[in-house]
Amino acid sequence: MRSTAVAFTAFAATLLFAACAAIQQQKHEAVRADEGEFKNLKVLPQTITHDELIATMRGFARALGTKCDHCHVENPAGSKERFDFATDTKKEKEMARQMIRMVKTVNTEYLSHMNPAGQNVQCMTCHRGKTVPELPPPPAPSGPSEQPPKS
Repeated sequence: MRSTAVAFTAFAATLLFAACAAIQQQKHEAVRADEGEFKNLKVLPQTITHDELIATMRGFARALGTKCDHCHVENPAGSKERFDFATDTKKEKEMARQMIRMVKTVNTEYLSHMNPAGQNVQCMTCHRGKTVPELPPPPAPSGPSEQPPKS
């Protein structure tokens, strides 16, 4: 009886160890484009996780004050998924890709060289909840009383 309990415990420990090793292996494997969960990623990395992608999309939506249908086409009623995320039909989706490239370029090519604090621009920097960024009001004209006295 005792040898059966020892054998069962050893088997359970081996099984647990193998399961943990398999989970660790899966965490370290990169998602390949042809096997990945997402289709038609052209700017975002193919190895992006589901949670990272959702957080990124929610950040875009907040920054522009929009919802998914701003860039993504809705599927017909009764479809398994509400949106056809892979379709490039809407011009806003390509514009979003161009904006992502622009922000990356600004951050890596310019700000990284002159900003020791490491601050980056992001969608919210300009958009602030609007699909088209609003320009600040023009400066008030300076009148004669605001000019420095002549010496």
